[in-house]
Amino acid sequence: MKLKTLLVFIAVIIGLGFIIKNFSNGNSKQVASPTPLEAVKTTPDPILSPTRALKPNEEFISPFGLYVIVPQDMTFRKEVADNDGIIHSVGFYIENSSKDNPYMLYGLYEAKTVVTDQTMTSAKKDMVPSTIKDITIGGYKGVEGLITGDKTRYMAVIVKDGKKITFSTIPPTEANKVITDQLLSTFSFQ
Repeated sequence: MKLKTLLVFIAVIIGLGFIIKNFSNGNSKQVASPTPLEAVKTTPDPILSPTRALKPNEEFISPFGLYVIVPQDMTFRKEVADNDGIIHSVGFYIENSSKDNPYMLYGLYEAKTVVTDQTMTSAKKDMVPSTIKDITIGGYKGVEGLITGDKTRYMAVIVKDGKKITFSTIPPTEANKVITDQLLSTFSFQ
């Protein structure tokens, strides 16, 4: 009797094994494996390298190829906003640490902003009319003027390769405007 029970038990286990095997094989044949969708790929923005040796206290700002000389008594920092290597904007700061006479120049390159014929007109609308003047920075034409309101500042706007670049001076004192004018006169593009 024990032998008969053991043989039935083994037969049941073997039978269950065949059923499970056939069921799993049948399922894999019935369910088609999903075809992966082709990922949409965007090309990362090119990261430029300087084409010449940097001078003492000089910084190079990629992807728009700007050379900036930083005064010895000031600091430089750069922030890049990107998503998977696609650069959306690059901001940089040149600032001092003086509590009595604070100074900051903030530059912003907007890589994904499309410049239209209205870009300069729009920039001028935010500026005090009596302060607006035409400028050239590193060979690129633009405008500058005083913007008042929540974030009062002097701002210069240029367009390079169809992209807007702004340079803001905070706080907007005459002394800081002189410093900014000196800095902007040293800016060059590759």
